[in-house]
Amino acid sequence: MKKANYSLGVVLIFIGLMFLLMNLNVLTFDWLLFILAIGLIVWDLKNGNTVYLIAGLLLLGISSVALIDEYLLTTISLKSFIYQLIFGIISLVMYKRHGNKGFLVLGTLLSAISFYGLIEEIVRTDVNWIRFLLFSIAFFIIYAIGYKRENIEWPKHISIIMLITSMISLLGSKDLLRVGLWKFMSYLIPIVIILLGIRIITNGIRESK
Repeated sequence: MKKANYSLGVVLIFIGLMFLLMNLNVLTFDWLLFILAIGLIVWDLKNGNTVYLIAGLLLLGISSVALIDEYLLTTISLKSFIYQLIFGIISLVMYKRHGNKGFLVLGTLLSAISFYGLIEEIVRTDVNWIRFLLFSIAFFIIYAIGYKRENIEWPKHISIIMLITSMISLLGSKDLLRVGLWKFMSYLIPIVIILLGIRIITNGIRESK
């Protein structure tokens, strides 16, 4: 028997058993999807079939959202966080298996966006600066994993820019501007950054002469 036929047969038996349990009212449809998702992911880990992994992760995201809505009485919306994180994980898996850096960039940025959305749901104060901080971390991860060995530094430069932007956004936060020291620092830091940029430019001009 071919390995592909054997795998398909096992999956069909598993799906059939899940539906039988659902018809017997042992499982709800959401639990069926959740267990099926775990089964597909485990099957991929044993056999290395990307199709099963992607299907498993998608079903895991859908079933997790449904189960959270059913069993957890929370005012926090987790749908965007879970869906974006699932697609981010899928992209990172595709990068690992195929080596396409586009998947690395997409997966890392989607993960950063998902965590920012979760933080924004939980925290009620001004957290805009965290978005830039997460992007800074994401681009540094992209640089360290995908580009550092090739001496390509554009992700690192974007990471630094995002980090500086995060600091400026933090200093400009309405919550922190109520404190006198922070208000002073919010003017001082941009001036220091401008002076640093001018110095870098002037040093570059001198070296080119």
